Amino acid sequence: FGKRSIFLFTTCNPFKLYSGYKKMSKRLSEKKLEGNMVGEGIVQGGIIIFDKYGKARYAYEEETGKELDMEDIVASLKALQSDE
Repeated sequence: FGKRSIFLFTTCNPFKLYSGYKKMSKRLSEKKLEGNMVGEGIVQGGIIIFDKYGKARYAYEEETGKELDMEDIVASLKALQSDE
């Protein structure tokens, strides 16, 4: 988690790679988000949600080109809030 490379999960099919790139570019453009060409560029990340004691309770791994499931993240935050 956090050190995964996109090359482990991608295909060598250039048409599929190009198609995925175009879809991701369109989504970023629609949201008026800009990327940059600085940094590693192939390391994936994610979100870890901790409880008030510092214990990791929920984790969401990044999937390149896919949006985060915000409903799941909000539900996990509400679950933590109700545990207090």
